Amino acid sequence: MSTLHRESAGTAPAVEAARGRAGASGLVAVVEGVADRAATLAAFGEALSFPGYYGHNLDALADCLSDLSWLPPGPVELVVADGGLAAADPRTHAAVLSVLADAVAATAGTPHPLRVTLAGPGESPAV
Repeated sequence: MSTLHRESAGTAPAVEAARGRAGASGLVAVVEGVADRAATLAAFGEALSFPGYYGHNLDALADCLSDLSWLPPGPVELVVADGGLAAADPRTHAAVLSVLADAVAATAGTPHPLRVTLAGPGESPAV
């Protein structure tokens, strides 16, 4: 079973559902409108207020997503509209999905559990 979830109806329904799950103590962040590696890495950093040392590469993305200690305690709901990246750069898309799945597993049981919802049409990820 995948640790990433798919909301095929799109970003708005995914964000509404994430808000409901996060409750008052959680954070909802959205990454959308990206179709290349650089824009994707920057969008994650912006959406989650990554620290200044974030290196804008896949390793740095993995490090930051697996820690999240700079955020206030509570669940972190991340909604990622991934259709543009999947179409434009399938290799980066696959790498990002892998990083996201690893981060979900790494943060389970921590003060900042991460849940990721992929928004938009597409197949549910097999990661």
